[in-house]
Amino acid sequence: MDGLTHILRVTGREYYKHIVAMVFISFLVVTVLSPSFFLIQLPYSIFYVMLVSGPIFVGAAWAVQQLLVDKSQSVIVMFFTGMKKYFLASVGYSLFLSFFVVIVAASWWHYTHVGGTFAFALACFQSYFCGMIFLSQIYTIPLLVKFQYSLKDSIFTSVKLLVKNPLYTILSFLQITSIFCLLLLSVVGLFFLFPSLSTLFCNIVTSNVIATEEEDTDWNPVSA
Repeated sequence: MDGLTHILRVTGREYYKHIVAMVFISFLVVTVLSPSFFLIQLPYSIFYVMLVSGPIFVGAAWAVQQLLVDKSQSVIVMFFTGMKKYFLASVGYSLFLSFFVVIVAASWWHYTHVGGTFAFALACFQSYFCGMIFLSQIYTIPLLVKFQYSLKDSIFTSVKLLVKNPLYTILSFLQITSIFCLLLLSVVGLFFLFPSLSTLFCNIVTSNVIATEEEDTDWNPVSA
């Protein structure tokens, strides 16, 4: 299995190779999300983000994948083709993850209003549990888009890959978090670099893990 330093170098090389298209993919993601910041009132903006976050990141993943295989299509066409192709699956996935976000928010809301050791411990435990859920999903979108798994198989295979490669998955997640924190210093960089950069990184990491697992003749990602 290639180390994360090598993965970062490959990610940087591919990002630089397609930098204009990558920035434009991030721009499309931000454009679709922007109504939640400027046009929609708070309760409805949260629901809007919950609904569209899955489709736009799947669309970005599809566009990035097509760039990697040198498909000569417009980035806009590739982005919205991916959204259309995986719309129902991506909306379902978005709502699936949003459910855990709601659990965490409700737990801390309960603690701030009720207080007490038990409420604090429950909020901490549920935050940890939901954090592990998000950690376990680092491979899901690449499995769905690049390897053509169904949504259910993508989710469960991503969990199995975490179980088989816990340290590698955690370090990959920390790399994504570190990139996010660095780009957070520049709002422009965060919005116009991070969506496509994180999508490309997850694509390459997933390919690396799958290639390693397939060397094991006993590995069956769906039924294992």
